[in-house]
Amino acid sequence: MILTAFSGQNQACWDGFVRSSRNGTLMQERKFLNYHPPGRFADCSLMARDSRGGLTAVIPAAAKYEENKKIFYSHPGASHGGIVVGNQFRTAQALTLVSLLIEQCGEKRFDAIELKMIPRIYHRWPTDEIDFALRQNGFSAVSTELATALPLKEIGSGPRYMAPSAVRSLRRAEKSEVYVEESADYEAYWAILTANLRQRHNSRPTHSLTEIDHLIEEYPGEIKLFAAFHRGEMVGGVTVFLLNNRVVNCFYIAHDDRYQGLRPLNLVFFRLVNWAVEKGYHYLDWGISTENRGRVVNYGLFRFKETFGGRGVLRETYRYNFYKQR
Repeated sequence: MILTAFSGQNQACWDGFVRSSRNGTLMQERKFLNYHPPGRFADCSLMARDSRGGLTAVIPAAAKYEENKKIFYSHPGASHGGIVVGNQFRTAQALTLVSLLIEQCGEKRFDAIELKMIPRIYHRWPTDEIDFALRQNGFSAVSTELATALPLKEIGSGPRYMAPSAVRSLRRAEKSEVYVEESADYEAYWAILTANLRQRHNSRPTHSLTEIDHLIEEYPGEIKLFAAFHRGEMVGGVTVFLLNNRVVNCFYIAHDDRYQGLRPLNLVFFRLVNWAVEKGYHYLDWGISTENRGRVVNYGLFRFKETFGGRGVLRETYRYNFYKQR
């Protein structure tokens, strides 16, 4: 096995590999990562090939600097990066690949390696040989965040998977004549989202409206907005990324505080779950409710998601420190 640096001429090969991989999502595709402007990240992604030249794994990554330390980091431009592997990838190859990764990063004078793993609900086939190889080679978990996901194949029909309080809120939205539609009005939604994040967290969306418009053009049909309306006015919604054919990822969730009493998001999620079940998805992923690398827990957000039947899914980050070895 050999590790080589990614170059732009390999983009089609890379993206095709991710699409057919055991554990990849569109977030590991170059087409997705390229929405970032040139110069934002110092890309150091790697491609692993077998002795016959066949692509067996890709590692999306960029150099990141923390406290004067140079980190091989997967990938700052995505929620998770990890190591994406092909269908024939085996345990022996995982052990070899991780050993080569350590060797190559050491030669390039990185101070550490951090890999944000792809959550297991996105895996099309078991892929824990990667975690095994990382631990065998001295990596350890440095952050464990918790997301909330609903197993769509298990819930049956109707709102029986929801807590009574969530069902009551759902009925309130329906009686208040709130309705939900798939919408293309991202400008109206981004205004709600931006105000929501500013008021609650003094932050802004990860993507600007221009960036989300670009991603929608690149991924037609794979980024969707399910919006709640009251008397013709958008009052809330969720932007979802269909990261692969298994999982619907709720990337942005927001509502207009003036209409919170109508409980629009309860109806949004009920309609979204029904849509995802009809389309054959396995999970609805509400994303993390932790902050500061898992150290801060947002109990209220967990409770809200769990009233819809969601339960915890780990998002793990592994780290290898060279400066402790040198």
